[in-house]
Amino acid sequence: MISIVIPNYNGLEHLKTCYASLKRQTMQDFVVILADNGSKDDSVKYTKEQFPDAVTIEIGYNSGFAKAVNEGVKYSLKHFNSNLIFLLNNDIGLEDNFFEIAQNSLNSGPNASILAVKMLNYFNRDTIDDCGDFIKANGGSPLARGNNEKDTGQYDKQEYIFGACAGAAFYKKEVFEDIGLFDETFFAYYEDIDLSFRAQLAGYKCLYEPKAVCYHKRGGTSSIATHGFQTEMCERNLILMRIKNYPLSIYLLYQPLFFIARLKRYYSFIRFHSFTIFARAVKGNIRGSFLLITKLPARFKIQKSRKVTTNYIKGLFVE
Repeated sequence: MISIVIPNYNGLEHLKTCYASLKRQTMQDFVVILADNGSKDDSVKYTKEQFPDAVTIEIGYNSGFAKAVNEGVKYSLKHFNSNLIFLLNNDIGLEDNFFEIAQNSLNSGPNASILAVKMLNYFNRDTIDDCGDFIKANGGSPLARGNNEKDTGQYDKQEYIFGACAGAAFYKKEVFEDIGLFDETFFAYYEDIDLSFRAQLAGYKCLYEPKAVCYHKRGGTSSIATHGFQTEMCERNLILMRIKNYPLSIYLLYQPLFFIARLKRYYSFIRFHSFTIFARAVKGNIRGSFLLITKLPARFKIQKSRKVTTNYIKGLFVE
């Protein structure tokens, strides 16, 4: 059985599309766990109507992506005998054979503990949303592979990659049992990059399966008003992700590249966006710098249990 964990905040209209795609799946051996962040709409009621056996976890307030997902994962580990946990954004629709293909891929890939899928744009289905997550070697920024590219088959090869976008990703339960859950201090943004990094350090591999296709309304759960917040949180969490996960030699070696990359990014905010976005980016960087020391205990624990070489980690980065 697959446990499907769906974080939700006032996402009723998105859930209608999402649930319809779940009902069309050729493989129906799954349970829905809705982790609701205090929605004011009828998301919880609608979930119970569509899936009477669904579990609804009512958190009561907007706790962010990381905590909501963690509550769902913890419930699955405690109450269900699900070997696979599937994290699913409410603004995503799945192809009918999505679960069948994904499960077959994980069963045939004995070294894979995480599965990344092919995410296309919901409204422009010849456009890629995400074909696996990576980190750039030059600057250390997270990268959604193929984002906004026309899909011409350039990412139709099954292969091992850095990590999966948690908007639609499969994890074997032992990943969470071993390395822990999402870092709730991230609140939202890059918490999946952090988890993928921790998983790789612990020796867990991520397989990309291009035949498992879904459609994402990127930004569907956000609004223009949150753009400044997103920018601030990404800058903040980028610093926290690095201090926790980079092996020391790479962390020190890449510091000049990190610095140059931020300068270029901040310049682009001023030139192509607004001073407000630039200010939020700088604020996020400052917040992350002040919080950096709080992540040292996590860093020591992660690096102490590292099972792969520094060269292996460097090989996961892309130019």
